[in-house]
Amino acid sequence: MIENVIETDVLIIGSGPSGLTAAVGLAQQGIRTLVITKHRRLSPTPRAHVTNQRTFEVLRDFGLEERARALATPYKQMPDELFMRSLVGEEFGRVRGMGTEGGNHDVSPCSMADLPQHLLEPLLFDAATLMGAHVRFDTELVSFTQDADGVTAEMSNRLSGKRDTVRARFLIGADGGRSLVAQTLNLPFEGPGEIGGSANIHFTCDLTPYVAHRPGMLYFLVRTPEDKDGAGLGILRCIKPWSSWLLIKGYSSGQGTPELSESDAADVVCDYLGIRDLSLKVTGIDRWPMNALYARRYHGGRVFCMGDAVHRHVPSNGLGSNTGIQDAYNLAWKLALVVRGKAMPRLLDSYSDERAPIGQQVVERATKSLQSYAPILDALGVIGTGPSEGARNLSEIGLATPTGAQRREALRIAVRRKIYEFQARGVEFNQFYRSSAVINDRPELDSNGNDLELYHHSTTSPGAKLPHAWVQRDGRSLSTLDLVGGGRFTVLTGTGGECWIAAAKVVSKQFGLDIASFSIGAGCRITDLYYEWNSRREIEDDGCLLIRPDGYIAWRCRVAQRDKAEEVLASALSSILGYKTAPSLQGHVLPTEENA
Repeated sequence: MIENVIETDVLIIGSGPSGLTAAVGLAQQGIRTLVITKHRRLSPTPRAHVTNQRTFEVLRDFGLEERARALATPYKQMPDELFMRSLVGEEFGRVRGMGTEGGNHDVSPCSMADLPQHLLEPLLFDAATLMGAHVRFDTELVSFTQDADGVTAEMSNRLSGKRDTVRARFLIGADGGRSLVAQTLNLPFEGPGEIGGSANIHFTCDLTPYVAHRPGMLYFLVRTPEDKDGAGLGILRCIKPWSSWLLIKGYSSGQGTPELSESDAADVVCDYLGIRDLSLKVTGIDRWPMNALYARRYHGGRVFCMGDAVHRHVPSNGLGSNTGIQDAYNLAWKLALVVRGKAMPRLLDSYSDERAPIGQQVVERATKSLQSYAPILDALGVIGTGPSEGARNLSEIGLATPTGAQRREALRIAVRRKIYEFQARGVEFNQFYRSSAVINDRPELDSNGNDLELYHHSTTSPGAKLPHAWVQRDGRSLSTLDLVGGGRFTVLTGTGGECWIAAAKVVSKQFGLDIASFSIGAGCRITDLYYEWNSRREIEDDGCLLIRPDGYIAWRCRVAQRDKAEEVLASALSSILGYKTAPSLQGHVLPTEENA
C-alpha cells in the first residue's frame, strides 16, 4: 500500500560512484536531491580502483582532492604491470604503469592514484549528505512514469515492504549493469554483450618477499595448457602494498562462473601464485560478467542514465568508474541550471550528444585492450598448443636459438603495445564534445600528427577541456583549472581584454548567473611567468574563452570585440543555455519555454 508521497527535484537511483557524484554536483548547487539504493550499505569491495587524472580534477573542483589523495595509494609505490609464470616463476616482461610516461604532469595539476571503490564511495557520500542530499539504503525502485512536468517513481523498502511514491522533476538511473531505468526507457544498446565471466577473490596475505623488490599494481600470471584451467592469464591485483590483494580469475563465454567456497578460493590463489601452503585469509568472493555494450542514447524525456547503466565493458584501461563519474559531472550542472530556471530544458539534450560517443569509445578501447593479451600468450607459445607443449615453448624464451629469438621479439612487440592500456592519457583527456552546448569554430580535434588515444592534445577549441597551465596569483602558483568550475561559467581573457571583464558583469546580471572572469598575463593580477598559458591558449592577449561549469570550453573569440563584447558574449551564452534570443537586460527577465 502506498502511504506517502515524497517531493524532490532530482531522484537518483544507485549509490555507486556515478550516482554519488551526481548527488554532490547537484547538492552543491542547492538542488533537492534524493538517492536511493537497494543495497544495505556502500560498496564493501574494492572493485573499481584506478582513479585517473580527470576524475581527480572533478574531486578537486568539489574540494575533495586532498582527502581523496590521503585515502589513495600513489602509483609510484606500485608502478608497474608485470607478466610472469607465477610469483616464484620466470618473469617475461614489464610495462611501466599508470601515470609514469607521456608528460602526464604537464596536462593536469592532479596525478592519478589507486583509490578503490570502497574508499571512494564513503568520501562522496559524506560530501553529498553534508551538502544536503538525502540517501536511503535498502530502498528499491519498483517502477516509474513520467509526464510533461516530472517523474513519478514507486519505491519499496526491502526490510519493511513499505512502499512510497517519489515525485521528482528529473530522475537519474545510476543503477548499474542491470539497470531497471535503462530497461524501462528501452535505450538502444550496441555491442556483443556478455563475452565472459570472472571471479574476484579478495584475500589478505603478506607477499612482501615475492613482490616488494618488483612493486606493481597488476601481476599477470601466465597459464599453460598443462595447468588446471588451461591456457590464459590470471591477474593478481594489489589493493594495499603488500598485504591486501585481489585475484581475478576469468572464464570463457558460455562456460559459466562457478560458485567457490572459501577453501576452494584459497586453493585457486595458491595455485595461481605458485606457492603451496601459503598462509592467507579469503575475505570475499565476487562473481561478475564481462560485457561489451554501449547505449546510443542516454536519456528519454526527464529520465537520464549514467555509468554502467549505459556503458559496460571489461576493466581494461581503468575507465569504468572514471567515465561514470564524468558522466555525472557533465549532467549535474545542466540539471541544476534547468531546475533553477536559468536554462531551457533543451540544454539537457546535450548530455546524450556529448557523453554517448565517449561511452562507445571507452567500451571499444577496453575491448581492444582485452584482445591485446592474445598476442602475448601467442608469443609465449601457450595458445593452441597440445599437452606438454606449453611448458616447452615457455622455456624457449631464454634459449639462444632462432625460435627463441622469434619468441622474444614477438613478446617485446606485444608487451610494448600494452602502453595503449596503461598509458593512454589521450583516451582520458581528448574527450571532445559536439553538441548544442558548444559553439565550435573547428569541427574536429586536430591531432597535429599525434596519436590521440595515447597522447593528450592541448587545445582551446570549443568542445575541448580547458588546458591546464601553471599561472601565478599574488606570487603563488595555481592551475588554470583552479579558476573555473564551482558550478559557474567563467570568462578568461588577458592583457587588453578589459572589455570581456566588463561584459561578463553585465551578462551575469542579464542571465541571473554568477559568471566569474579573470585576466591572465602581463599587467594582470594573474600572471603567466612560465608562458605555459601563452603557448596553450590559442587566442590573442585580448581574446576571450567562455568556460562551462564542467571545465569544457563553450565558446571562444580570438580577439577583442570592444564595441560589442556584451552582445557577442550574451549571444553565445543564450545559444549554450538553449535560448533562441538573449534575455532583456531591463528587468533581467529570462525567456520562458514558450517564447524562448
